Amino acid sequence: MQGAVKIMHNPFLDDVQIATLPDGSHSPVWPGSAASKMKIDVTVNAEGHVMVLHEKPFPDYLEWVEFDALTGEMTFITAEGKLQELGLVIHAPMSKFVARAHEVSTICIRDNEIRDMGVLPLTVRNKDEGTQK
Repeated sequence: MQGAVKIMHNPFLDDVQIATLPDGSHSPVWPGSAASKMKIDVTVNAEGHVMVLHEKPFPDYLEWVEFDALTGEMTFITAEGKLQELGLVIHAPMSKFVARAHEVSTICIRDNEIRDMGVLPLTVRNKDEGTQK
């Protein structure tokens, strides 16, 4: 059969369904922080390589990450423009290294396996004020 389309099973489909909000809310902000929904943490090295390690998928596909260097708050922005706060404050001296970064690697780890990973652009607000600490 020529030209037939083969539909492949997405191994992460079950994970995405778990993260979908049941009420289909149209609010621009997902309720609750990421830290209130799952185990999540941020690592960064002196060269500014930032990684977000988390155990569950985000409610939607992420498009970019924003970091406010003054407050230490990180926000995830989905492809549809919805926001989800990290829910953890990134303090100095770690915040100055995050403020120097240009991208964030996200790694979903569950049952000691990497389930998903990606690299997202990072936008830094209040960069000059936050890097003074």
